[in-house]
Amino acid sequence: MGLSIHILHNLPGRVRIKFSRPIKDVEKLKEHVMEHEGIETMAYSPHTATMLVIYDNTVVELQEIMIRVAVAYSAENNLGQIKISQQLKHQFITPKAILAGMGIIASTLTSILIPAAAVKKPMEWLAAITTAVAVLEHAAYDYQKKGSVDPEVLSLVFLANWAISGKNMLLPSALTWVATFGRHFSASEGEGIMLDITRTTHQGKHREVEINISKLQTNNNLLDILHVFTEKFLSTDTSFDNTIFEKSKNLLNTHDKMLEGVGVGSKKEGIVLHFNQ
Repeated sequence: MGLSIHILHNLPGRVRIKFSRPIKDVEKLKEHVMEHEGIETMAYSPHTATMLVIYDNTVVELQEIMIRVAVAYSAENNLGQIKISQQLKHQFITPKAILAGMGIIASTLTSILIPAAAVKKPMEWLAAITTAVAVLEHAAYDYQKKGSVDPEVLSLVFLANWAISGKNMLLPSALTWVATFGRHFSASEGEGIMLDITRTTHQGKHREVEINISKLQTNNNLLDILHVFTEKFLSTDTSFDNTIFEKSKNLLNTHDKMLEGVGVGSKKEGIVLHFNQ
């Protein structure tokens, strides 16, 4: 079995991760990772092979912590490939979300059976309004539990644009609903990235860790594929991607050429990221 790190729980400033194999030298790994400012404590449980990391999320991003942990963990296993993943939470489907789904179905049937505008248009508005209310409720739940809101909520911008334009709102209502709730019905194993880690030496002295990062292909069924298709369709108007891969790419916006080195003191090695997609 290859090396992997799995995000079990994630709250702002607090993350619990699971290692596929026990850490060989916990103190060395902690020293390498905690050289970065903002990482406050790292508590490892050898019985469960899990680690709780407490950090200041105004100073260091979760994605950088995960990459630094992955490099240190991979280094003690002779480098190579390592996977970082997280389970997509199958969160609640509220009565409002169910009602919105039923409204979309009713609107679809109405447009087929009773195409008259006097009946069709109110049903479209019913589908759009109930969908918007359900998505807002979903956003409030996410913010309360995680302190953040999933990017899928931005699909409301797409729905609002259609409502303002006066066009048929059935399609955007359905796409918004699927983008927000569709994956809750799937059995996807999650999302993540694969890191291929190597070490290079420059001019016989300076060493760098180079990481080639690619997406994990974890869309296993029709609902997953439909959800991703919907996200891509909506992203033409709202410009978002909700994946570990995209969040990792964002690290390049806050760093010059590489991430701060992993290691201790003068033995730090800069981390260079390359993205394959």
